[in-house]
Amino acid sequence: MLSAAKPHSRTLTPAFEPLLDLHEAATVLGMHWKTLEGKARQHEVPAFKVGKRWRFRLSSLNNWLEAGLKLNTTDRADVTRQEQHP
Repeated sequence: MLSAAKPHSRTLTPAFEPLLDLHEAATVLGMHWKTLEGKARQHEVPAFKVGKRWRFRLSSLNNWLEAGLKLNTTDRADVTRQEQHP
């Protein structure tokens, strides 16, 4: 007698975000790869090493840029007031 076959169950795994290498990340950020390498070594930019090579997540770079923009944004009202003074 044959037993009923169980349906094949799949386990859901989270989507893997492709990693950028040093040159790709530098291109995205618009900087020289050596500058980016220095920032990675000094922990100024989100990066990690796989073996001896730096790798970057695009989403982490985007979050890093957004956080930096919020910290460095000039208050438009202050600029407008300064421009209105004779």
